[in-house]
Amino acid sequence: MESLEFHIPRFNELPRVPLYKDQVITYLENLVKEINIDNEEKILTPTMLNNYVKQKVVSPPKDKKYNEKHLAYLIVVCVLKQVFSLQEICSLINVQIESCPIDTAYDYFCTEAEKAIEAVFITRDFSYPSSASINTLESEMVRSTVMAVAHKLYIQMQLTEMNSNLENSV
Repeated sequence: MESLEFHIPRFNELPRVPLYKDQVITYLENLVKEINIDNEEKILTPTMLNNYVKQKVVSPPKDKKYNEKHLAYLIVVCVLKQVFSLQEICSLINVQIESCPIDTAYDYFCTEAEKAIEAVFITRDFSYPSSASINTLESEMVRSTVMAVAHKLYIQMQLTEMNSNLENSV
């Protein structure tokens, strides 16, 4: 994992031009592939995207196109679904967007996710300060959520390396 290079685009860095479903899938696949340990499994498929809309995880596209708000939701879902159920993800998103605007909530998620990846994969220092201006239950839930994802990715990577080493030594 190239953790030092890992960056989740902030809300103002997301494409401003609405994207069709296939463009959304390609965009997210390229973005999340760095932290998707199981490269065999697709992070997002057309069926998954349709289900997210049906289950109201993501609002329906306008004229079959998805905007930056859709992308922000989908990025969060794609990162978190490696650890949490869809229902838990929806609850976590709702808690966050009830406490602040979507762009602020999303940018905070991005910053904390990057810090968690750095702490788990590089520094191994878990006492880093929160990037929240005020620590709240909601901000601590985001920190804990992204730390859970980072730890799972770390364990998966280590197990993959151990299994590879065992296979090579036999």
